[in-house]
Amino acid sequence: MTGTVKIEDKNLVFEIHGIDIILAIRKSITIPLDHVSSVSADDLSWEPFQQLKIAGASLPDVIKDGMFLSKDGLLFFEMHDPKKCITVTLNNEKYKKIIFEVQDKEFAAKVIRDALSDNNMK
Repeated sequence: MTGTVKIEDKNLVFEIHGIDIILAIRKSITIPLDHVSSVSADDLSWEPFQQLKIAGASLPDVIKDGMFLSKDGLLFFEMHDPKKCITVTLNNEKYKKIIFEVQDKEFAAKVIRDALSDNNMK
């Protein structure tokens, strides 16, 4: 199940839907746009043993939801299909990255980049 990414005021909001709310142990994540350093729509892979699950659910090739610890720091995943995910890199946040599945990753990445551009112009 894909999530929704939207811009509200000067925040980036990740909304989680359906059973993933329970599996990820949260309904949404709100990040100030000022804390977003980049967004990528590059394809991902499962890398099942690259992170330690802290809270959430993980079944390789099926689902990865919740908080995971990597060598780079704390990551948040909402992923069923890695090819539909965007990766948002953060500064000054609990999570170093949010890997989030959306319906149209190119569109979602563009929305975030446009909001970052608009935010930087103000």
